[in-house]
This record gives sequence, structure tokens and C-alpha cells, in this order.
Amino acid sequence: MGVFESWFGRFFKSAKFRFVRSFGGHSTGYDRDAYEHETVRSIIDAIASHTAKAQAMHVVVDEKGRIKKIKRNSPFSKLLNLQANELMSAYDLKYKLVTQVENYTTAMLYVAWDGDMPTAMYPINYRQYEFIQLDEGDWAVRFVDAMGDEYALPLEDVVVLRKFYNTLDIAGEGNGPVYGVLDLIKVGEEGMSSALRVANKIRGLLKQKNARLDDEDVQSQARKFEENMKKAAEEGGVVGVDLADEYVPITTRAYSLDSAQMKDIRDGLYRYWRTSENIIKSDYTESQWQAWYESVIEPRLTQMGQALTNVCFSQTERDHGNRILFYSSPLLHASVQTKINIVRASREIGLLTTNELRELFGYAPVEDGDVRQISLNYTKDSNQDAYQLGDTGEEDTNDQNQ
Repeated sequence: MGVFESWFGRFFKSAKFRFVRSFGGHSTGYDRDAYEHETVRSIIDAIASHTAKAQAMHVVVDEKGRIKKIKRNSPFSKLLNLQANELMSAYDLKYKLVTQVENYTTAMLYVAWDGDMPTAMYPINYRQYEFIQLDEGDWAVRFVDAMGDEYALPLEDVVVLRKFYNTLDIAGEGNGPVYGVLDLIKVGEEGMSSALRVANKIRGLLKQKNARLDDEDVQSQARKFEENMKKAAEEGGVVGVDLADEYVPITTRAYSLDSAQMKDIRDGLYRYWRTSENIIKSDYTESQWQAWYESVIEPRLTQMGQALTNVCFSQTERDHGNRILFYSSPLLHASVQTKINIVRASREIGLLTTNELRELFGYAPVEDGDVRQISLNYTKDSNQDAYQLGDTGEEDTNDQNQ
């Protein structure tokens, strides 16, 4: 039994469940066909790779939603930024979660606890699952893993991410609409493969004008001619033919979908995942990256932050402003000129620290670099006169002594 199975099995065996009812039916079917296609896998890898680079923060917000405190030593931040469990880095965990939600449209994560302290986070590999209400009124997730074993976990400890969330109560709708496009691509690729095999096997006809030859003699002469052709191809030279024989070469044109047609079909996959070919090839412009980040990466980070907040904190802790936020700078892929313009526009107001500015240009942080340098040439409008005249608001001590 593996590490993950031992965690799940420990809860499943120790709990005495009496299931009352299932909620909203079952999950969508388990299907790996889409992920086995190279274009689909490339698309999902691009989305998961860039999303997994995001860093998590445990923050406390005020009643207006503004951050008033960052808990940098929070155990949640350590699990989500360093090591998620015994076998996974935090990057691996986030990568796998995003891969599952893009591939299956539903992903789940189990948060393990030791009292009130989170100890590990495990992605759940499932084939099927359902939400079950227990006799005491609580809810659990009962699922079958990839090995066919059945487990159950308390729903309050399970993070659920969904995509295409519409008619099903507990799961995403699945990637059924894209299977038609995958079928077309498969047919096109198989057609090309078949055409090439035929073109490489049938090279020509050997006409034997001697009518007295029986079938066995015809086949023998054909094999002899084929051997001579093969020998000439390997060693060089010419192939001799009897005057009674005539070789007629056959030009076989491999018929299949052309490149333009295949591109139109593959564009269906790019539209479905809202990820262009330029993103896959890492050949994007600044505006293309920004648009993709805002439409694909940023919504997923928002979803992950909210889902983890609801599981990691109680209602009372959420009422006191505890949140999990994910951040990833879209400026890392901006042009050098754009970064320079940002530095020029923000340096006098202390928008970025020294290390944040260095990070923009790919430089390593320095000691004492997490401070903001702010220009002293600005003041509140109500303090303009005092600022210009150098009035500190204190009376002159010499005047007081007179």
C-alpha cells in the first residue's frame, strides 16, 4: 500500500459510516483518451506549468477585503510553496491539481490534519466518486482510486476544483465536446500513416509477356526481380530485365488531410482550452501572454484560493479575515522596455521593493532588499504649506524662552 493509500485507508477503516443518501448522482466517467493526444497534453502542460509557478500566501484581510497582515510562517504557505507531502513538492501538487481539472474537469485535494495543524496535502486519484451524507448529517466523499480500491474522506477536508460546472451537482461536465475534434485528428493521422505504408510498399508492376508461364513461375520471376531491386538499392547499380519482361513503375500519391485542414482541426483544441499555438511553442508576444494569463491562469488561481480558504479555515477564522491567496506576476513575461517603464513610473512612490524590482529582470534577491524606497518630494495636499516652509508643527524654543 502506497503513502496516499495508507492515509485514505486509515480514515476509511477507522470510521463507522452509515450512508444515508447520495447527493447529485455520480462523477463523470473516467477517460484518459484526451490526455493521450500529444496536442491536448501539450496544452494542459502549458496551463499546469504556468499555474503551478504561482505562490500561495496566508493573509488576513480587513472588513473591506484589504490585506492587513501576511502570515509568512503559516503552515499552509509552507505546504503550498515548499513540500506538500512526503512524495511531492508544492509545485508538483499544484501541477497535478490543474492537470486533473483540465483533463477530468474535476480535481480533488485531501488536507491531512494533526489536531488543528495541517500536516500534508494529497491529490486524489480517482476513477469514480460520489458525495455521501452520513447518518449524523455530515458529508463524505466516497471514491474509487486508479487501482480499484474504495475509500471515503470527510468532505470538510477535501478541496474540490471544477470546470464546466453546470448540470451536475458535484462534478464538472467532462470534456465530451472535444472528442469529435480528437476523432478527426486521429482519422487524419491514421490516413497519412496508411497512405505512406502503401506508397512505400507498392513500387510498380512487372509485366511478364511469356504467356506460357504458370502462376508459380510468375511469382518466382517477381521475387527474383524484387531481390535485384533491393540489391541495387543497397549496393548501387542497375537492374537488368529480360526482353520478355516490362517493369512499369507506379507513382502512389499519399492522400490525406493537408496541413491547412489539419491546422483548422487542431485550432478546435486551442479554442476549447483557450490556449493558442504560440503559447504552446513559447513563441508569444507580450500582449498574447497577458491576454492568456488573464483569461486562463488568473481564474484558476482565484478558484484555487477560494477552495483552499474554505477547507483550511473554519467559519470563525474566515470571519476574522483569514484567506489563502495565489499570486503570480504577469510582468515576468513583459518586454524589457515595459519593465523599465514600470520602474520609472513607480520608483518614486515605493510601489515595489528592491528585490521585487530585481525579480522583474531575473536577478537574484539581495539581503535587506525587501524595503521600499520612497521619494520625499510628495506630501498630503493638506500639508503643502508646512512642507514648503519646513514647518514641523513645533514652536520655536527660542521664542518660548523670550
